[in-house]
Amino acid sequence: MIDHEKHIELLQRKLDREHEARLVAEKLLEAKSHELYNTNQMLNDSLEKLKLQAKFDSELLAYQNRMENLLLINARLFLKESATHENIQQLLDSLIDGNYVTGCYLAVYPTDKINISGKYSSGRMQEWSPPATLNTTDIYWEPDKHVLWHNINTHSGCVGIFAVRIVCSEDRLNAIQKQMALFCELLRSAIGRLITFHQAINAKKRAEESEQSTRDFLAMINHELRTPLNGLLGSAELLHDTSLDTHQLKLLTTLNHSGELLRAIINDLLDYSKINAGMLELIEKPFDSHLLATKLEDIFTHKANEKRLDFNIYYAPDLPTALIGDEDRIKQIFVNLISNAIKFTSDGFVHAKLWWEDQKLQFSVRDSGCGIDQADQHKLFKPFSQVDITSKRSHEGTGLGLVICKQLCEQMGGSIRVESSLGRGACFQISLPLTISNTANVNSEIKRPQQVPIKHLKVLVVEDLKTNQMIIQLMLNKIQINPVIVDNGQQAIEILEAESFDIVLMDCRMPVMDGYTATKELRKNSYDKPIIALTAGTTSAERDACINAGMNDILCKPYLASELHDILTIWGTPTE
Repeated sequence: MIDHEKHIELLQRKLDREHEARLVAEKLLEAKSHELYNTNQMLNDSLEKLKLQAKFDSELLAYQNRMENLLLINARLFLKESATHENIQQLLDSLIDGNYVTGCYLAVYPTDKINISGKYSSGRMQEWSPPATLNTTDIYWEPDKHVLWHNINTHSGCVGIFAVRIVCSEDRLNAIQKQMALFCELLRSAIGRLITFHQAINAKKRAEESEQSTRDFLAMINHELRTPLNGLLGSAELLHDTSLDTHQLKLLTTLNHSGELLRAIINDLLDYSKINAGMLELIEKPFDSHLLATKLEDIFTHKANEKRLDFNIYYAPDLPTALIGDEDRIKQIFVNLISNAIKFTSDGFVHAKLWWEDQKLQFSVRDSGCGIDQADQHKLFKPFSQVDITSKRSHEGTGLGLVICKQLCEQMGGSIRVESSLGRGACFQISLPLTISNTANVNSEIKRPQQVPIKHLKVLVVEDLKTNQMIIQLMLNKIQINPVIVDNGQQAIEILEAESFDIVLMDCRMPVMDGYTATKELRKNSYDKPIIALTAGTTSAERDACINAGMNDILCKPYLASELHDILTIWGTPTE
């Protein structure tokens, strides 16, 4: 009985323990179920948030993609063509999307007369008032008005203002602002390119105007200097043919020397100015190199004999006869070098040589003169610089001769070099790349008729300056021609309508009507007699202007009586 009760008691205890364990398990299950519910709820909440974020990101991504495509399209447009009122307004209109950007504004300040200056706007916002803060910063966000302001800066400074009204949540604002900054940069670049383009056009225009002013000035100063020189040298030449005593002849010699020196100085100054202004043009044509050597020898033989110098010019047998180049400028270089050699050589020799080597005309002048110290040779090719610049120097000149020689050589693609030492003479050598001419015809570009006698020629002189009228009348009187002289082109036209002349000597620059205009009018009215230009102009442009106006030839001031005689002999055809 006792055992039975113990057994029941043990079973009861077991049941109690199992019951307690089941209660504990039920509590634990209830807790886990609650925890699982909470976790599930958190997952659902997170899922909703992820869905909202994905929607947000996709909308922003789509907006950014649209803005990037718009930026690319307009960048290509502004690269292809300049910014205009139309394409700028079109860009602002395309930025308005109704969601983020509700208004745009652009102000372009007037700069170098660019054609896009003004104010542009798009969207609902009508009034745009830039904040004062823009004076101290280039970017400013105006939170109360939701407007982002940008200064548009280029190399020319601040050229405008760009503003957009942005309405969006705070988390999207930064992304939208960055997109608008890119469009501001696009506008800055387009406006900057347009300003640069207009500045380049204006600079080109100013350069052309400056070049034309330089050309006009040189033409004017050329005329103003050479015209009185014509009176001076012409008077000296006419005086030489009159009866003069020994003292007067000495004065006349001084006058001639001074006049020739003045002519050389004027020529050097004008040539140097023309070279620096880019106005000196080379006129290349066939010329006879052998004849050139002979002419040079004829020019300097008398001067060398006066100083009792051994002088000669030698040209190699294989030197091509017909070469193509600017004979006048090549001759100018050679004349300058030979003249210098004779000037600085008191006794001994001056030898010049021409030969052909490496497809180049080679020319050297060697003398036994005073020579040039090695330390002073760098001064030779500097403008207005001379080895001896002291007040005791015995040789005249501007110091431009060798500078002009060097610049002419370089313009022809050649070179000049010197070898010398003090007291041992000097040797200058020129190397000019020229072309051998395939034709033996090396005549001037102006077609001249056969020479004819000038006796009984009836000559009309059109010249406004009384001094030059007197000089040319006296020169013509010497060859028994009594010219008719008028003061301007208008008078020339009037007298030619009523009277016939064999040849007209026409000054180019005159009041009332200049020589160019008068010649054109005469040619228009079928006047076919020779018209010869009397001009102090020496540039190719002035020469071309004479020929294009209808003039047959040119007599450059200052001219000699012999030159006047020669041109009348060439062109004068007496009236039957």
